[in-house]
Amino acid sequence: MKRFLGVETMNKKDAKSRFFNITTLTIVGLLVLLLSAVHLLWHGNANSMQASPALVAQVYFDGEYRIADGEWHEIVKGEHISATQGAVTLRGNFHLLAPDGEYVGIYTDEIPIALYADHINLTFYHDNTELYTADVENPLYGDSACHEGWVAHTLVSATEDPIEIRIHNPHRFGNETAIDEMLSRTALWNGIEFEKEELERGSTQRNVGLIFAIASLIVLGTALFSTLIHTKNSKIIWLFGIVILLAGTYLSYSADGVSFWNESVVSNTTILGFSMMFYMFFLAIALVTVLKSTKTIGTVAVTLLGLIDTILFILPIATDILFYDTWLYWAAAQILADLILLGCLIWEFLVAKGKIRLLYIGSLLPLISFALDVMMTDFGIWKGGVASKYVFTVFFIAAMVAILRIIPNSINALAKAKELETEKIMLNAQLTESRVSTMMSQIRPHFIYNTLGSIEQLCNIDPPKAGELVHNFAKYLRGNFGELDNPKPILMSQEMEHVHHYISIENVRFPDMTFSFEMNSDDFNIPALTVQPIVENAIKHGLMKLEKGGTIRVVSYEDEQNYFVAVEDDGVGFDTTVLCDSRDHVGLRNIRERLKTMVNGTLEITSTIGGGTRVLITIPKEMQK
Repeated sequence: MKRFLGVETMNKKDAKSRFFNITTLTIVGLLVLLLSAVHLLWHGNANSMQASPALVAQVYFDGEYRIADGEWHEIVKGEHISATQGAVTLRGNFHLLAPDGEYVGIYTDEIPIALYADHINLTFYHDNTELYTADVENPLYGDSACHEGWVAHTLVSATEDPIEIRIHNPHRFGNETAIDEMLSRTALWNGIEFEKEELERGSTQRNVGLIFAIASLIVLGTALFSTLIHTKNSKIIWLFGIVILLAGTYLSYSADGVSFWNESVVSNTTILGFSMMFYMFFLAIALVTVLKSTKTIGTVAVTLLGLIDTILFILPIATDILFYDTWLYWAAAQILADLILLGCLIWEFLVAKGKIRLLYIGSLLPLISFALDVMMTDFGIWKGGVASKYVFTVFFIAAMVAILRIIPNSINALAKAKELETEKIMLNAQLTESRVSTMMSQIRPHFIYNTLGSIEQLCNIDPPKAGELVHNFAKYLRGNFGELDNPKPILMSQEMEHVHHYISIENVRFPDMTFSFEMNSDDFNIPALTVQPIVENAIKHGLMKLEKGGTIRVVSYEDEQNYFVAVEDDGVGFDTTVLCDSRDHVGLRNIRERLKTMVNGTLEITSTIGGGTRVLITIPKEMQK
């Protein structure tokens, strides 16, 4: 640690040492979470093909079906029955198979049967008499519920007469494969043991979701840390954390057995829908951050998506539209926004060069996977965002790698910021010293004495001119002393006012000297007390050594890149290779340093003995913005 001008500062090495323990613990924690998530996901995939739980016996429905009032068709195992083309009626019997697959017989017992209802209502009939209604959404759980889970019913029948199951989809749209799923997963209900096995089936995905959620808290903590130290990566870290949290929530609440994990169907449905919508929304925001030339288009698309999402959130509250029924419109709006972002990313890829192209290729994956999931769900091939889950896992790993790089970069940024702050304090102190030195080098006692002497003489022979000289002298002193409190550059036009006040004073003493000005450009910034000291040096070292007269010319002009100021005299000139370190030249060195520091300018001196001197100031236009 150092102290400079009473301010305690921290160098880069101190900052790294101070945050080393935090960084190490964070990195170790993220690595453990990452490895655990990968292991659990692999374990879940390896065991994802297990059969539906049938702890006592397997059950299948044998018979026929029809859609709405259409013709009856035989139920063929593995053949698709649409759940979205209208109400479906099944007619037949449940048959039992032993655990080893041996046929047992028609189900006529009173053992409860379990059926998997994916957003469908089931009503059982025998001889046109209603036996039981498995309506998990209304009225048992309320209209706002949207359920995917198991229902159990004890069929009481002593005959082999066929029963009918009328299946109704209560929504404007639903899962195309709901009936296929129900028929393939039908089992015997065995109370607690059944629930336990169903919970175990979904535990892998729920645990992966929980790990992602925990990892998101670490990422959000890193984002907060980055925000507090004002690093430029704070925004993207916040987005990473939010996206990971929402994806983890979706994974947990879309897993098998979630209704046993949390019995509140309404809350499960709401959380699942919100996490899915917000995940895609914040992912779209994150994708906009990588855009460059098309950022405006992407921002407009995401803004409109946000407005549509807001409307869809409000509709179920303000109207009788069910929350689940808004998902179709949300998916349509999301796909439209994704298509726009897809076009933006493709364009960025085409105009980009080098490794950044890989970033744009990777950014395409979540958009393509979402569209693929929507399409496959509509066709009944798969459901539940299968492609998006795998793509997100890849993105999670990439995000963790990025975070592991950002954390040390953030610490380095903190150290660098402290270092720059120290340098800024020192630089300000040097500039203050330079301004004082410049001012003191210009206000020489003999100049003041000579000016006051001229005023005294003019008071006797030409009082009006004496008054004018007093006015210019006052303006000159104000300009010099005012520089002490002015750390910023001033306009060239203001600097030239100070030059004119000075020349008006010197013209009284040296009336045979000639001054000319050609201001082709004066609307740019220049450090105060830059041109006036150069003119003063031209008078003292150039013209005063002539027998009489002499001319000083000040010219300003510009080109496409720079502004220029030239001070030229036709005095005695000098050898520029033997500039001395006298008080006169200390002022020139200070001017050169202030030009470099304040406007990145330069000062060049060319002189010919007997031919005069030219001082050229160059100021880049890019520093004027």
